[in-house]
Amino acid sequence: MNKAQVQKFKAWFCEYVSGFYGNDPNQNQIYELKERHTLRVCENILKIGESIPLSKNDLKIAEITALFHDIGRFKQYRDYATFNDKNSVNHARFGIRQLLLHKILNSLSLNEKRFILIPIAWHNAYKPPDIKDDKMLVFIKLLRDADKLDIWKVVVDHYTKDKKQDTIAVLQNLRDNGPLYSKKIIKALYDKQLAQISHLSCLTDLKLLQISWVYDLNFTESYRLLRQSGFIEKLGQTLPKTRQIQGAVKVAIRHIEKMADPKQARQAVR
Repeated sequence: MNKAQVQKFKAWFCEYVSGFYGNDPNQNQIYELKERHTLRVCENILKIGESIPLSKNDLKIAEITALFHDIGRFKQYRDYATFNDKNSVNHARFGIRQLLLHKILNSLSLNEKRFILIPIAWHNAYKPPDIKDDKMLVFIKLLRDADKLDIWKVVVDHYTKDKKQDTIAVLQNLRDNGPLYSKKIIKALYDKQLAQISHLSCLTDLKLLQISWVYDLNFTESYRLLRQSGFIEKLGQTLPKTRQIQGAVKVAIRHIEKMADPKQARQAVR
């Protein structure tokens, strides 16, 4: 992949996304939220990729996986007025269909297409696939890490700001039940495991699930960036101050500290 192709993809992304903006300021705000998210994920994936380090060509491929990872979100919201995949479509596969329909990747080699489309297909899965293609796993895990780092920014910004016009996009219509929470989600956090969406019942559960993502990062640089951001500490401050909940937050923070230390954590993909 050359620089001209990268610029072509970026120009197409801007043109494609601009077609969704209209006269409704609330809808425009949602599209802008996703557009800005995408651009920050591109920045994240380059930072992590450079730390491994990837080759210059592989960095270009990684950046394009980030550029197109949420391309399905725009049509999803226009057609279904939601970002909830369960109530509409799988936005990753929906996005891949848009890329194939517009033939935007046709100038790439077959391998380059695979290294873009397969990570997009898996970026929103509960866990990455169990495959033996090490290079493919690197691209998949890079995208998953880069995406999570910015989702944490989006949700922390939402939970801590006064005006919450993007509530539907961020909170999935979950109620705030105060100190109530799912025992299965708390157990997952104490067991240092990913919590499952199927166990969500309220806003506190959603925040705890988002904290559990710290157990699904794959690179030392990802943990370093997360530690630097303070997102988990900020997210914890928005949760009820019960011993069980705050204890789970502390376990997650200690895990970040350990994994961000290159002397204790492995730099390569686990």
